[in-house]
Amino acid sequence: MNPPVNPDVPAGGEGETLLARRMIITSGVAALAAVGAAAASSAVFGPSIETASSDGLLAPVKPGGSTPLNTPVPTTPTPSATPTGTPSASPSTPPSAVGSGRSMNPPATADPRSPATSNPPADRDQSFAKPGAGSGDAPRADAPSAAKPAAKPTPPRGSTKPESITTAVANNPQTHAHLLSRATFGPRPSDFVDLSAAGIDSWLGAQLAPASISDPDGDSAWAAFPLAKKSISGVISSVKQYGWDAARETGQATLAAQIFSKRQLFEVVVDVFANLLNVTTPSDSVWATAPDYANSVIRANAFGSYSTMLHAAMRHPAMLTYLNNEQSNKTNVNENLGRELLELHTLGVTSGYTEADVRNSAMILSGRAIDYDTREFRYRPERHFVGPVTTSFFSDENASADGGLEMGDRYVSVLAHHPATAATVVRKLAVRFVSDSPPQALLDRLAQIYLDNDTAIMPVLKELFASAEFWDSIGEKTRRPLEDAVGSARAVNVQRSDKLAQGVKNLYWVLQNLGHAPLTWTPPNGFPDVTGAWLSASQTVARWNLHRGFTGGWLTGLTPPVKLSEAFAPQEGQSYSAWVDAIAEGLIGRPLSAQHRGVLLSYLDVEGSAEAEASNAWQVPALAALVLDSPYFQLR
Repeated sequence: MNPPVNPDVPAGGEGETLLARRMIITSGVAALAAVGAAAASSAVFGPSIETASSDGLLAPVKPGGSTPLNTPVPTTPTPSATPTGTPSASPSTPPSAVGSGRSMNPPATADPRSPATSNPPADRDQSFAKPGAGSGDAPRADAPSAAKPAAKPTPPRGSTKPESITTAVANNPQTHAHLLSRATFGPRPSDFVDLSAAGIDSWLGAQLAPASISDPDGDSAWAAFPLAKKSISGVISSVKQYGWDAARETGQATLAAQIFSKRQLFEVVVDVFANLLNVTTPSDSVWATAPDYANSVIRANAFGSYSTMLHAAMRHPAMLTYLNNEQSNKTNVNENLGRELLELHTLGVTSGYTEADVRNSAMILSGRAIDYDTREFRYRPERHFVGPVTTSFFSDENASADGGLEMGDRYVSVLAHHPATAATVVRKLAVRFVSDSPPQALLDRLAQIYLDNDTAIMPVLKELFASAEFWDSIGEKTRRPLEDAVGSARAVNVQRSDKLAQGVKNLYWVLQNLGHAPLTWTPPNGFPDVTGAWLSASQTVARWNLHRGFTGGWLTGLTPPVKLSEAFAPQEGQSYSAWVDAIAEGLIGRPLSAQHRGVLLSYLDVEGSAEAEASNAWQVPALAALVLDSPYFQLR
């Protein structure tokens, strides 16, 4: 299969635009021959696709930068249980935290203040994305911090009143399609109807107040996986010790909610923060605690404040065992959690923290452990390091065992409110909703709003969805495997049934083979959220096959209410051109261009103006699959 078109290469024809150059489906003749003529037809959807500008007009887009085709690797250096300068891997270090290929001792060319290389990417996603305006470094860790006093984490209460939001964006098919492609895992046909009736501002306001949305299908989807809502004690009493049933059901319930819930924006934001504060689920150390972590840390705080979420994570037994903090003690400090808290969860690798900061971070967090009988959080003062601790951004001269837990909370609060953490958090949101390389001006504005609002996530989202950068980013994101699978299910309008659990479990294993089952990313840095991490011939063919499963109604438990061959059967007097457009609009909410409609007409070997024959209804699943194969669907 030919490699994806490089955006740095000048367009080969005047009609070629950003959408075509960034498409996932490419035109490799050899691979296309292997998957058959139907898939080959879908591949030619790529050239000459036009993109809508922010005012709804069609306009070409200038080429951007290149997208390196790297392979994902863990970002975390091998943890050490020895003092800085004599690093060695701890025998207790899990494989998920080892193997970055980056030495803990910086090379001679490195900034001596940083534990990373001289010019590291801001995060793992940036290592795949093109260099651009949004690739600037985060503020350094020794920058002034508007630290707030620590507060006891309190999960926010869901509002039953929609939020007030003003985007000042015109309501039209282009803006609606763009919003639904980003603020959902993929629109259902009913979502276009709902958004058209409510308008952008009202629809977004409701999505930002998920408790205001009646969601029987989403609630039933969760109920199909009862272990996913269990408390820690509930899991222990329900599954065999060290069994993965509850942890695996947590990922499957997450997938079910992504498919069936009407609270789509909430589910998307949950996915962002589940990756930012990643705990691999299932895995041995979280067999009893994974459901509670997903519910009480991530889902409870996704629309709350990041400070509250971070406090909850740093006291949760799932995070503490996943990164080995329950093994840390004052004489043998395990650095895993202390390091990842700085590198991944808050400041970021480019912020300028040092190996001494990592060591002190681990000392501050020592003593946070679990009760091995109940698997609940337990602070063990006898394990807490006692003595003064000082980092580039935090110091405490009275790190006593008695006050060690509260001192750690103060430390987490300082980190949560640090400008470098603001840059980390808003970049994750902007990469999900705007582009693989978000404009730096947008990141700067969002970071300031994060700091001005005491780390609240809602104001950041409101500014993001009202920004010109969001509305100008049509075609600058592509579907990852998860979004492709869930989006396909929603596009064909799969319905809840008594076989829902079976269907979701089957899809979960398909996604596992694609490397993207929810919550399963092994390293602590979360799933990559950019195009370059997911480009391969095997991925493309697997997606094509999955599309045919959905459009053909072959996936038990995940089928549309009516067979597509019946739902989109040619109507009396309907031309073939109108029929093809009806199929496209039913799946993706828009007709095809004349050129691309012509591709499907050629596939059918018919004239567009001729009356569509009812006997051709059997072709609907193949035509629908070709639409899902195309960049019309793959770009979001």
